[in-house]
Formats: sequence, C-alpha cells, structure tokens
Amino acid sequence: MKASAQSGGDGLGLDAADFRMVNRSGFGDGLNSYAHSMAWFQGRLYVGTTRGVLQMNKCNQPTPNMKPWPTDWKSDVYDYDRRAEIWRFDPADSRWTRVYQAIWVTSASGQQVPRYIGFRGMTVFQGASDSKPCLYVSTWAPARAPEPPDILRCEDGETFHSVPRPPFGPQVRSFRTLQVFNDRVHTSPTSAVAIVKGVARAQDSVGSESTIYCTEDIGSAKWTAANVEGFGERANVTVFEMVEYQGRLYAGTVNPRGLQLWRTEVADKPPYTWKKVLDKGAYRGPLNEAVASLCVFKGALYVGTGIANGGFHRQFRIGPGASEMIRVWPDDSWELLAGVPRETPQGVKVPLSGYGAGFDNLFNGYIWRMAEHAGWLYVGTFSWANALPYIPINTWPEDVLVLVQRWGLDRLNRDMGGFDLWRTADGIRWECVTRSGFDNQYNWGVRNFASTPHGLFVGTANPYGPQVAIQRNGRWQLVDNPRGGCEIFLGHKRERTT
Repeated sequence: MKASAQSGGDGLGLDAADFRMVNRSGFGDGLNSYAHSMAWFQGRLYVGTTRGVLQMNKCNQPTPNMKPWPTDWKSDVYDYDRRAEIWRFDPADSRWTRVYQAIWVTSASGQQVPRYIGFRGMTVFQGASDSKPCLYVSTWAPARAPEPPDILRCEDGETFHSVPRPPFGPQVRSFRTLQVFNDRVHTSPTSAVAIVKGVARAQDSVGSESTIYCTEDIGSAKWTAANVEGFGERANVTVFEMVEYQGRLYAGTVNPRGLQLWRTEVADKPPYTWKKVLDKGAYRGPLNEAVASLCVFKGALYVGTGIANGGFHRQFRIGPGASEMIRVWPDDSWELLAGVPRETPQGVKVPLSGYGAGFDNLFNGYIWRMAEHAGWLYVGTFSWANALPYIPINTWPEDVLVLVQRWGLDRLNRDMGGFDLWRTADGIRWECVTRSGFDNQYNWGVRNFASTPHGLFVGTANPYGPQVAIQRNGRWQLVDNPRGGCEIFLGHKRERTT
C-alpha cells in the first residue's frame, strides 16, 4: 500500500542567499576537479578529490568533439600531478587541512604515476575488527597504476592506510559506493581498463563485472558476492548506485537498453535473493540508461536517472538526453515526478510535478546527487551547457540552436551554464535554488551533499582549471581561471533583514 508523501518541510527551505562558499578553486589548486566524496566524521567534514578530469578526458577515447579543448592539456596526462587528496573542514574555525595525498608508484614501464587519482566514495562504518566507527574511502587507480584500487581506512581523523580490496580483477580501476546494509558494507566496480589502439585506457561507468561485493569486516579481506553478476542479465554493465530503503538493499544499474532497479527479497546471507523493480529505463529505454542517484525521503525512494558520460554516452551512441526523477514506493509501484509522459505496462505515466525531463532543462544530463536536510529533499544536476562554446555549431541539436538564437550564447552560459539545484518538501512542488551553479558557469555538477548539524554542504564538480580557453577579439587563448576547480558551499538558514 502506498504511503502518503508529507506536504511540508521542517521550516523554510534553503535559498541561494543561504549558501556561502567555504572553498574555492579546488582548495587553491584548479586540478582538483571534483569534490568526489564527502562524509561527516568526528564532527568534521571530509572531502576526497579527483584531479585533472578534463585533462584525462582529452587523452581517452572516444574524445568529445570539442574545438578548442576547454582547458590546458598535455599529450601525456601523466605529466600532470594527479595525486588525489583528502581535505578536512573544521566548522569551529572554518579551516581546511589536507590530511592525505596519494603517493607515487612505479608503472610497468618504470614511469612514476599516482597510486590514486580520485576518491569516489566515503562511509563511516564499524566492522568486527574496528574498536570504533572508522572512515572508509573507495579509490580510483589510473590505468598505468600497477595495482587495482583498494580501500583507505581512518580511525583518528588524521591517519589513512590501505586495507584489502574486494576480489577485483586487475582490469578494475575504480569503485564508488560504500553502502552499509545489514551490518555489512557493499560495493561494486564502476570502471575498467580496455585496450584502445594498443593503449590501456580506463572506461568509466562500464565495469569489468556488475557484481556487488559485501563484507562484515573490511579489514578481514573476507568479501562475498551479494548477487549473481548483472542479476543474471548481461546488459547490466555496472551496478552504479545502492541505498537501504524499508529494510531492503536497492541497487541501480547502467544498462544501454535502459536502467534497472533491483531490491533484496531475502538478505540474511549473501548471495541475496533479488527482485526487479524497474526495467527498460522505466520504459523510456536507453535515454534512461543509468540510475545516477538514489535517496530515501519521507517514506519513498527517489530515483534520479541519466545517460553516462554527461548525458551523451558515445561508446554506446546513446543521447544526448535529459534526466528524469522517479519515485518508488514500498509495494514496488512507481511514479514519474519529472520527465517524459509515456505508456507503460503499469498505465500512462505523466510527470506529477509538471516538469519535463531535466526539470525542463535539456542540458541536465543526469540528476547526480540528492540529500534530505531539515525536512527538504535537495537535488543537484549535471549540466553540459558550459561546454557549448567548445562544441562545433554544426553538431548542436536543434533545440539548442533555438535557445541560442533566443538568448544568445553569452547569456545562456551565464544563466544556465552551471548546475541546477532544486528542493521539494513533497516531491510534487519544486523550487529552484540556482540554475547557474551558484553564479559559476564552470560548476557543471553537484557532486556531493552532506547534511550536518552545521548545515547542508554542497560539493561541486568543476573541471575547468587551472586554465580555461576563452575567446578574445576572435581568437582563443588559455587564461588562469580563478573559478576553476571544485567548490564547497555551506547552506544554513540565516536571519534576513527586510
């Protein structure tokens, strides 16, 4: 039986004026592109970065059609220092401290390369061998690193060391989610190395296997498969997101035929018994290729969709397309909150909010992150509008040409170049907090939230640093970008004078 979504938030929601920037320019280094992981631990905020995202994308295949390339780049991305970092914020004095930086390791060819280029997930967990709750961090190893990624453990807030990884093969390069459920931690690989024209390159969002691994004690190295690979369906190339809801574990996939959402039916011992809840991209097909985000809010499970690689998955030739918001109930029924009306086996689905795909923004390639804070659901998107100046005009979709003719490219970038941030108290009525990435067109996505006693932290993805290409007097040139690199904002309700 479907529960009722409550209609009110706990007080007034946060508006743009309630947020202040507490970190800019990638902690002073524009190569810190993403605030890729975030956790509240021992009364402080921890943020893990991923470095040199656009520089790395330039060296991967297939390369997006951008002329010129938006940032500085080198023919060998390993000429950059991409050692990922972990930063700690103390609200008592608003001070940031770098508490960890990845080490250098030697590749098979003898080259010095980073052990990690990103930290993609964090969770606080106390396993059987832990004397108290610890911070655990999932990692991203570059293609030339000699070892697959592993997990970092921190007990005291200061010292990080690696602990055994799940039984990944050597081709696995990263994993993200560390989801606690039934006193176990669950994770799955999300990228793997492929050989492209004789060169090893990492394919993000396409894992070498779509298996969930779990353990009761991360330090023990006793990991067990929690599902049959791909839930028995080969088209599920990655298990991308997980969340606990109503005493069950839910897992969302990347699937070129359309996302799937699965939940446990019996989860006493792994491997669990699973049931499929959503199929074929909620009957939108490939344009809902991935479950990009999951969040429990007021008795329902909210599902944010997307197309891998920013709304245009070139490897599978899917997109471009805008994301949808779906709501799932405990009885497995579901509703379309924002998206494209359509016929489904469960009847006609129309967007209950009145908003189309991407909240009526065709640039919102996925709903990247969601979080509940003080009785409101906050939803952050990824937007590719800021890439328009670098994409040849003959490749622009017709809808984009119409917008540019109506507004002009400068205004479009200024007003819509950054991510969207929305909030709702009931899932039906939505209010926009910002459409411009907090007035920074280079903030192309909300990469993380953290709801804390001090307010709501928002961490961005911003790869347009340290330099960015701009056009002056008809010529392109690279200039230093003071708003390039990830940013962190803190939102809390403040007294306003009238």
